[in-house]
Amino acid sequence: MPNAKRLIVNSDDLALHASVNRAIFQAHRGGIVTSTTILAGGKAFSEAVQEIKQIPDLGVGLHLCLVDQQSVADPERISSLVDSGGMLPKSYASFILRYFTGRIRSEHIKAELVAQAAKAVDHGLKLTHFDGHQHLHLLPEIAAITLELGTKFGVQRVRIPQENILPQTGPTPLMRKLQGKLISKLAAKRRNEFVNAGWLTSDHFFGFSRGGCMHLEDWLGLIPSLPAGVTEIMVHPGDDNLNLKSHTGTDYHWAEELAALINPEVKQLLRDHNIELINFGDLC
Repeated sequence: MPNAKRLIVNSDDLALHASVNRAIFQAHRGGIVTSTTILAGGKAFSEAVQEIKQIPDLGVGLHLCLVDQQSVADPERISSLVDSGGMLPKSYASFILRYFTGRIRSEHIKAELVAQAAKAVDHGLKLTHFDGHQHLHLLPEIAAITLELGTKFGVQRVRIPQENILPQTGPTPLMRKLQGKLISKLAAKRRNEFVNAGWLTSDHFFGFSRGGCMHLEDWLGLIPSLPAGVTEIMVHPGDDNLNLKSHTGTDYHWAEELAALINPEVKQLLRDHNIELINFGDLC
């Protein structure tokens, strides 16, 4: 149907922390989360994999990660990418600086991402799609590696975070707006490359400008404005703000996001607007 509205609600950062795992599974079982992406190097990876086996209708992709986590590949094989303890760069800003000054070797990036995908597959995960932690898969060289990963592991669906929906949601800080515009420009370029290579993605995306603070009011303003086609909305639920802030250094509204995702009013509004919930595995 040409005017049908379909929605993927993807929760990033599965395996980051037990609090995030609990929230994602709760938001799937009792809410509207249909999809998630897992950090292969996350501290709560094993627990996440065990739980995933109990909920086969949750789409699970790989959250390609090059910052702020322990590497999956042997640190000696990717020395330009990690510190002496095998940790990836602390932040996307640190990664970008080293990347654009030629201090990170592309073969080390590829080795790490291949190791992440292999770990997920070796643990029995049937990956629906790829996306990138801090959206680093949008960088040209990393996008090319992602395309290679797709061929190697049989994945041909990807997030394109080109934010092209302007709903009535909460205020967005100026810096966040500027970052969003840059990411959307990069995403537009990558969309053509992935689509031309036969990959599938959503028609629309939302979640960067309200990243970490998708409250109930945001959903109530967003749902009526969703366009026809497939939309992906990125979310970050958790069930313990203080613990997660201490663990990640990120001041996200994790618990408030979870509360919105399981709120019956949100589910009802989706029904009222005839919006079908799907995951990336349903794209064809």
